[in-house]
Amino acid sequence: MNVPIDVGAGLIFLASVAVGYIVHRHTQAASTTTPPTGDIGVSFTAGSATLIALAFLFGVPGTGSEPAPAPTTSQTQNTTPAAPNHTAVPGGAAPDVPAPQATGALHSPR
Repeated sequence: MNVPIDVGAGLIFLASVAVGYIVHRHTQAASTTTPPTGDIGVSFTAGSATLIALAFLFGVPGTGSEPAPAPTTSQTQNTTPAAPNHTAVPGGAAPDVPAPQATGALHSPR
């Protein structure tokens, strides 16, 4: 079974492995134990941080990314027009309520 890996993603992974190896060799050289041992935790962390930083920097696409569909230019109407309201009266009042008259004066209750 073949697993397709993007070339950019493969190079980013190889660079992070190289950084992890270099950090491991550096911690091994700076070790004060006999025999000298490298710090595998620090090297793994450095390699992981390099992998994440390069992936964000170069924008490795996900496996499910698809190109955005082109917008359509056709004009279609998906809704039906509203039915006319036979009970409506001009002025917005109900049929059995008379519309208020504008007198210009404010009504004050006394």
